[in-house]
Amino acid sequence: NIAPPFSFTQVKKSYALYTDLKYELSSAITLRGGLRYTHDTGKQSEFQADALGVDESLVATLIPTSSLSYKTDNLSGKIGFDYNLADGNMIYISVSRGFRAPSFNAQAFFDPSELSVAKAEKVTSYELGAKTQFAGRSITLNMAAFYYDYRNQQFINVDPSTAAQTLLNIPKSRIYGAEAELTVRANDMISIHSGVGLLSSKIIDGTVSGTVVDGNRLSNAPSLTFNASLDLAIMDNDMGKLSLHPEMAYQSSQHFEVINVPRLRQSGYAILGAHLDFETADGRWTASIWGKNLTNKLYFTSRVDLLAGFGFDYNHIGTPRTYGASVGMKF
Repeated sequence: NIAPPFSFTQVKKSYALYTDLKYELSSAITLRGGLRYTHDTGKQSEFQADALGVDESLVATLIPTSSLSYKTDNLSGKIGFDYNLADGNMIYISVSRGFRAPSFNAQAFFDPSELSVAKAEKVTSYELGAKTQFAGRSITLNMAAFYYDYRNQQFINVDPSTAAQTLLNIPKSRIYGAEAELTVRANDMISIHSGVGLLSSKIIDGTVSGTVVDGNRLSNAPSLTFNASLDLAIMDNDMGKLSLHPEMAYQSSQHFEVINVPRLRQSGYAILGAHLDFETADGRWTASIWGKNLTNKLYFTSRVDLLAGFGFDYNHIGTPRTYGASVGMKF
């Protein structure tokens, strides 16, 4: 019967100057680039958390009135080349450096140790890709390969003994992978869409809750993702258009935290869905019947290790099978 209310004020300001360059080196090659200078300031003041009893009397001051601030400057940029092929196809390559300003932990709740300012996150990214169309533009295929080199990647860590949430930095990490998207318009009645992603993530240097996590996978980073959908026009005449849209999405196993606790690992799973749509010929009326997670697959969208302090884990379960219908009219 104790509720710990908390309050704070946050003010963040960001000022930036940037340039964007596009220069045609030839009829086929275009140079792209730019620079961005950013000045960020932030102040979190009057942060306080109290535990109150059922009569709203003060039981304990969990976090006394505190203030934090940061100020930072950053110069980032990008450079790349587009190579235009025949028939509107293109190959591109780019190198860029991104920046994420320092952050406050607004989820501090139980202990002063939760109050922190995470350092600015920086990433250097390398990307090579292609955008192509074939067969009279009835087939579209986009592909990309990438490598991201992170410094001080920001993330929230939850202490399994106390449930204290702290905003931390992983000094060094990286991800690399490839992705592709394919659309095939077989005819006016059938279109097929699909996508696949391959990803490798790794912490190169990091310590969390006293545990060295070098070599571990980053959170929410499945190594394989795949999706596919079909647009099938069952009827298209003077009465209107009736179409069916089945779809599926798959992702391989993943962790929700960087310590990679085995029991919290989410195994791979697929989600199936579909919707049947009708639209009158004048486009005024629409109706739809839909279903999501048709197999009622049980899966988790997040899992937090609280076993040491509380004897259980905190889990968020994904949306179960849902279905419904809708009718719309345009005025």
